[in-house]
Amino acid sequence: MSEAKGRPLFWIASYPHSGDLAVRSFLQQAAKIKGYRPNEPASLEYINRDVPWDTDVWFYREVIGKAPSEMSEPEIAAARPKIHDYLSKKYPGLPFVKTHAVRAEFHDVLSINTKVSGGSVYLIRNPLNLVMAFAYAGKKQPLDAIKLLATTEYRQPTTAQNALEPWGSWSENVQSWTEPTLAHDLVVRFEDLLNDPHAQFKRLADHMRLGLDPKELKTAADEAVKAVGFAGQKASNEPWKKGLSPAYARAVLEVHAQQMVRFGYLTNEVLNFAEVERETVLRSSAALRQMEAANMNVAH
Repeated sequence: MSEAKGRPLFWIASYPHSGDLAVRSFLQQAAKIKGYRPNEPASLEYINRDVPWDTDVWFYREVIGKAPSEMSEPEIAAARPKIHDYLSKKYPGLPFVKTHAVRAEFHDVLSINTKVSGGSVYLIRNPLNLVMAFAYAGKKQPLDAIKLLATTEYRQPTTAQNALEPWGSWSENVQSWTEPTLAHDLVVRFEDLLNDPHAQFKRLADHMRLGLDPKELKTAADEAVKAVGFAGQKASNEPWKKGLSPAYARAVLEVHAQQMVRFGYLTNEVLNFAEVERETVLRSSAALRQMEAANMNVAH
């Protein structure tokens, strides 16, 4: 018997706290409109079933027969493409998969299985506000979050729910999904998603060819906005202005300016607050990237 033909997977990729829940909720709502699981509600209660995260320990037990806690890093790296193959060919959920992994080699294995990939949406967020989001979520000091975002080849450890995942630094993660720009990749800024979710969901729906008419698009977007609490919210610089000192802001810029400038985050407002010149932080971040260039993969 021939092997089942898989569905191309569409990656909902991001560094954490960058808006993946809103996008996953929209996709869940859109699928519901098109007849997916007609007897069940489109609810965040089922979001991990319908639009799964590829690190879920259930996949490792189902596909590999072992819990990630019993596996070494190389074993987890080798398991990732097998899990992606399973998600493509056998998993009954939607063919949209959440990942925070850097798109690179991890222990000599591609972290994303290109053989079953159909494209991606990459969600990006201003790292200054991302620092505050991490500090708030983890109940930590901003400096701890700044260090996390700057950690080259960072791996998020295995937990009871999720396997170890190679994030890299914020800049490594961003660069891996946005350079070079590929036809099947779409970049969505968190700030744009928050300011005008309907417009960004339309971009996403068009990119992914979801086949939603205007009424269906509005319904799916409205329900997602309500589900994740985006209604009435707007992007703001106040969190980092209130939570970071100029020295802390400068530390973020010195590491990430190269990627920040590509997506409109290296503004005069930011530079003035950090009390630093644009060329200074661009040179600094470029020098860091050059030092890492000989070791671009997350692991060897």
